[in-house]
Amino acid sequence: MNEELLKFLRKTSEEKNGIIKDASSILTYYVRDLDSSVVDKDLIIEEGSMMGLYCQPRHIAIPDHSHNYVELVYMYSGSAVQIINKTERIKLDTSDLLLLREGTSHAIEPLGEDDIAIHFFLKPEFFSHPSLITEDGGILRHFIAGAVSENHSVADYLHFRLQDILPAKNLLENMIWSLMVEKKCRQEINQATMSMLIMELLHDADKVESHDTTQYEEQIALTAYQYLENHYTTATLEEFSLKVMQPTYYVSRLFKRYYQMTFTECLQLIRLCRAANCLTSSNKSVEEIIQEIGYENSSYFHRIFKERYGLTPKQYRDKSRD
Repeated sequence: MNEELLKFLRKTSEEKNGIIKDASSILTYYVRDLDSSVVDKDLIIEEGSMMGLYCQPRHIAIPDHSHNYVELVYMYSGSAVQIINKTERIKLDTSDLLLLREGTSHAIEPLGEDDIAIHFFLKPEFFSHPSLITEDGGILRHFIAGAVSENHSVADYLHFRLQDILPAKNLLENMIWSLMVEKKCRQEINQATMSMLIMELLHDADKVESHDTTQYEEQIALTAYQYLENHYTTATLEEFSLKVMQPTYYVSRLFKRYYQMTFTECLQLIRLCRAANCLTSSNKSVEEIIQEIGYENSSYFHRIFKERYGLTPKQYRDKSRD
């Protein structure tokens, strides 16, 4: 932990107390309607940017609110208590990272003298880049897929303990420095660094705790998603239903309820994301990629690829290499 940065953050969080007179006023700048408790991404994230960051003021409670973006809360120093959906209390310790999906409500108890919390705000479209769609990180990939489609994920939040994950902590600290040091192209650098952080977390998905995924129906929905991730080339609803010994209509209904898309639509999304990733990261021919992801009809693949990305596969590859 850098002492110079820590001193700056303490000063910054204290100065905010002079601007914010009471807890109820802290959200007024970021909601569309004063009667609303939904913080709007276009009011809190700078125009033209995909992300923003904010040092939380100390000694002031943050009232319950939700938001239409993904929020990351990083405990740089000390600890803090979050109340999720008005019922669940979570304590964040130093180096803990909390990911809150779009729509999850949370409140924060006042920070103490030695507590520093940094908030990162990410527009849902930030997660649509093919580099964030990898083979690893089941629960986090599920969380990301929910952000991409702007649908509710099974998990309301993900809680990472980063105490022993130095690369992730270094990437977070690099972004936090931008609060202190003005630098040309800082936004672009931060966005690239955030992508690297998400990729790092994908490879450490075993360190994550997710909310309420053990209930039976949610477990089936999560297992179905993981099945699609691992077997997307040959996956079928019938095969998965046999594996979990449930009728297809039951699995189909659960999947639609939790992911706001059908089993087949999700399979198509995963295949297209894999194809987009292959187009940008390999020299394989389009026909090879089509076969690898599980499609047999080339014209059908070209049609649905263009519907999703607005470009043909060749145009998509060429654009990524410009």
